[in-house]
Amino acid sequence: MQSVKSPWYSTFDQFVGSIQESAIIAAPYISSMPLERLAKQLRSRRRSVRIDVLTSLRADSLVAGSVDAAALAWLCQRVPGAAVRHLYHLHAKAYVADGHTAIVTSANLTYGGLWRNQELGVAITEPDDVAAIVDDLLEYGNMGVPVPPEALVELGDLAEQARQDKAAMDAAVSDNAKDQKEQYDASVHSIADRLVELRVAKNSFATDAKASLNAQFVDAVKYVLRRNGPMRTRDMNPLIRQLLPELCDDNVDRVINGVRFGRKWKHTVRNAQLQLRRAGLLVQDEPGREKPWCLIEGGRQ
Repeated sequence: MQSVKSPWYSTFDQFVGSIQESAIIAAPYISSMPLERLAKQLRSRRRSVRIDVLTSLRADSLVAGSVDAAALAWLCQRVPGAAVRHLYHLHAKAYVADGHTAIVTSANLTYGGLWRNQELGVAITEPDDVAAIVDDLLEYGNMGVPVPPEALVELGDLAEQARQDKAAMDAAVSDNAKDQKEQYDASVHSIADRLVELRVAKNSFATDAKASLNAQFVDAVKYVLRRNGPMRTRDMNPLIRQLLPELCDDNVDRVINGVRFGRKWKHTVRNAQLQLRRAGLLVQDEPGREKPWCLIEGGRQ
């Protein structure tokens, strides 16, 4: 294990140069300059490589420019093996080349992260440790949302429109300030809505949107139990909400014949638990909502 200190752009260049077949990059903030540096090296080779990028395309980050969706779309277009996944609460910064090197650091993939900020990290080359980091990142990625290049372009355009609306809102006089704020809020909501659409469409094998949505909650239930062990439903719910924030809307109730039966997403969690139990992957030793759910070995696939 070796310390990686700032500025670490030269170490990043060495990292990119060491990629033989595939790499995983996880960073919540990503800007254009490091992606250009990455693409330049990769395109100089004759052989193609796979680059999996895990980031957070949340609306506030896109509007602030902390993550550049247009630059990510450009990377996918320039490097055919590049793919992007969105994970709302991602905070990890990790860079893995094949199975031989993993850099875990405080640095985002930005100009500040590579050149300006005082960052600190470690480069790990022990095969078992690298493999463990790869497994963790792949598990994170499985909970993320695949975002194709055309959707990245769209998100970039939506973010630019939101920035323009925010500038207009900040400059508005009192007579039209309310209208400008409503326009800005609508632009931000359009980003969130697009991410919901992408998440619902994640499971391409699903025959309809409802089946795909249910599959998201099934994956989330398995992930939470695999990470935390047996849990009661009420303890699982906040963790699932962190994993699927776009789908867990506390403003939407389940209504039957005019009667409200609690938050709709919590009923979807319950349905996912029952689906897993019917499949033989989940058990409750003592039936009842307050009893812990246990993921059995078959659920670890």
